[in-house]
Amino acid sequence: MTGNNQMQMRRSSLSLLYVLLTCVVARAETPAEAVRAMVDAERKFYQTGQEQGTRAAFLAFLADDAIVFQPGPVSGKEAWSKRTENGLDLIWEPTFAAIARSGDFGYDTGPAKWRANKKDEKFLGHGQFVSIWKKQKDGSWKVALDCGIENPEPANKPGPLRAVAPDNRAKVAGGLETARKNLRAAQQKFADAAKADLCAAALAVAADEVRVYRDGHFPSVGKDAARSLLNETGGKLSFESLGGDMSQSADLAYAYGKYSSVRDKGTEQGHYLQIWQADAAGEWKLVLDWQQALPAEK
Repeated sequence: MTGNNQMQMRRSSLSLLYVLLTCVVARAETPAEAVRAMVDAERKFYQTGQEQGTRAAFLAFLADDAIVFQPGPVSGKEAWSKRTENGLDLIWEPTFAAIARSGDFGYDTGPAKWRANKKDEKFLGHGQFVSIWKKQKDGSWKVALDCGIENPEPANKPGPLRAVAPDNRAKVAGGLETARKNLRAAQQKFADAAKADLCAAALAVAADEVRVYRDGHFPSVGKDAARSLLNETGGKLSFESLGGDMSQSADLAYAYGKYSSVRDKGTEQGHYLQIWQADAAGEWKLVLDWQQALPAEK
């Protein structure tokens, strides 16, 4: 074989390799595939709890820097490592899930119930969980933040899962820095208005299908239901942010922290989680609002 032929073969091989690599890169996971992978991770999380116990499941599926509320925000790994496996049977399933355009960041929510052990017929409580998930460097999904509420025993079985995936061809106008600036402005506008009236402030920035979570109540979905719940549980609120994060595609973000409220029935302190989503025009909307009051001082 001549030197020219060898050179041509090398060039052909490199060209073929380049084409193959380009195809692999082009075949990145779509948001629809990503939200299914995230939900699959949630279901594996639950199955691990059934097979190995709740403590083992949380330690396996919490990210190293995950936050849980007990009642304030603490390190999830540290909190669960201190617990003993007591046989508690925790049952949950996602009924709603949403993902960022980048497919690296999302959240899900759904009903939960628990009993002392699997042999008991009676459940000790019912509630709803909210989990924020992030894809790790190794491609696995881990929980970045986990919280929930307690509510009465539901009369009906959970509905089917609804998974929402955005169009990944659209991009938020202005890029990441502009998105961060716009988000801070939306959050500040909300916080300023909430000092006078939380209900009006929330509805002014709420998405059409906003979800509101308060202890003792079933979650509200949609502005009309949110208005009813917020009128009952709202008031004049002030906020102190303690942390948060944003997707790489700058269209999904969350923030958590402390709140203090003044109501007709008195004052209240607690913690909050807000999930925000930006549309293609870059306008941020509140899609989930969770609050949990601190226990009343005795």
